Amino acid sequence: MKQDKNPEAMKTIIKNPRVIVLLVMVFFHTAGWAQQPYKVSGTPAITIAGTSTMHDWTMTSKQATAQAQFEVDANGQLSKVNSILVIIPAESLKSGKGAMDKNAYNALKTDKNKDLKFQLTAANVNGNNIVAQGTLTIAGSSKPTELSVTGKHEANGIRFQGSKKIKMTEINVEPPSFMFGSVKTGDEITITFDITLSNK
Repeated sequence: MKQDKNPEAMKTIIKNPRVIVLLVMVFFHTAGWAQQPYKVSGTPAITIAGTSTMHDWTMTSKQATAQAQFEVDANGQLSKVNSILVIIPAESLKSGKGAMDKNAYNALKTDKNKDLKFQLTAANVNGNNIVAQGTLTIAGSSKPTELSVTGKHEANGIRFQGSKKIKMTEINVEPPSFMFGSVKTGDEITITFDITLSNK
């Protein structure tokens, strides 16, 4: 068996308190001490807005869950996004009009697909600006998506805001209609989000 050629040096390192402190700091850094899981803090706001042949419409949700891993600098500013999964219960989206909600849930196929999801695959952070690549899943159909997001450090966590325009038909969602088909919604919708994540 190969013996340590300098056991006295190892003993000296172990006895040196400064070296021990340095080793502990390195351990916690490499173990992801700065990457504690982040979850939703406060009340999120997710809005889906669109048009119809009669009037514009909006559905809003105040419910979301998230699991995320970030790296932040000494000032708490976001420096790297490693992972994000955001889940929104589809039937938490409300327009304030029961008939419209029912038709929207049918279009979203909520009987089989309970959630809307965004799963990050890559992200480029430049100050407060983030370009996020990921997979958006709606009504059971998934679509590669790029989001332009702002991520700002605030007292209760990191606040993310952004919006994305998509066409429902691109994710195999049939634009819902109302009043026996006499009122039809437009294909394009805008998804807007305002969500704060914290590791406390």
